[in-house]
Amino acid sequence: MRRSILLSLLFIVAAYPSFGQGQAGENTKRNEYPFQCGAMFAIVAKVYEDAGEISKSVVYKAKFDKLALKAEADFEKLNRTKADAEAYMQKHVDSLAAIADKDADVVVNFARRCNELFPD
Repeated sequence: MRRSILLSLLFIVAAYPSFGQGQAGENTKRNEYPFQCGAMFAIVAKVYEDAGEISKSVVYKAKFDKLALKAEADFEKLNRTKADAEAYMQKHVDSLAAIADKDADVVVNFARRCNELFPD
């Protein structure tokens, strides 16, 4: 069920780029975005992979990898380990997956916001 919801979300995000712009994540501290959007990109990459859309999955995997490195660097500045950063990222992935099960619109809007913040 979760996979079908996420797959639907991806198609909505791709089809309607202006839908709900700026609603999700505006109250979030900017230093959390690498974790939050990295988690979102990991989910999107997995959904595209499961749907057989490998080229799109690769794009989102690269976005995830870039943000994961930034998140790790941010944690290093706080004298925390790479393992701490990975665990924190996983916590965000789990949270976003749970939110997707309850309110798909929130996740769609946040995915759009992440694509705006991190277009590459």
